[in-house]
Amino acid sequence: MPKELDIDARLDAATGTVLAEISRTDAKSGVLLTSFSLPLAALVAAVPGKALPGTSAVLVGVGTVGLVAAMLVVLLVVRPRLGGAARGSFLYWSLCTADELLADLQAPADRATHVVHLSRIAKRKYRGLRLAGDITAASLVALAAALLSALI
Repeated sequence: MPKELDIDARLDAATGTVLAEISRTDAKSGVLLTSFSLPLAALVAAVPGKALPGTSAVLVGVGTVGLVAAMLVVLLVVRPRLGGAARGSFLYWSLCTADELLADLQAPADRATHVVHLSRIAKRKYRGLRLAGDITAASLVALAAALLSALI
């Protein structure tokens, strides 16, 4: 019995850890969206109507498109995925009748499968954030190069 209790406690801890990571990705996404909006707002305010040298104009365009692409990736990170209703999830329960819900809650839960499912969600979200960060870095380099080429 102690080993079963130990695995239950470990599954509870694993579930809590993964849910915390999912929450962190969502919080980071909000920060990133806010951060991306600042340079975009500056570009919208400063660039229209200005004659930029050819190289600078191209680099500003590349940087702007990159920032928009990074924002779209972040939006995909926080976009709810409503397919694949895994048993024991609110998505699954939304498809149940009250009796089916009660039966599901009384059935032994496959908690390990649930932790794996949540971990895959967290990993997908982190991959998206990493991609958005990479796109942003390249975009900022392009924008910095545009600024330098305009000043030279």
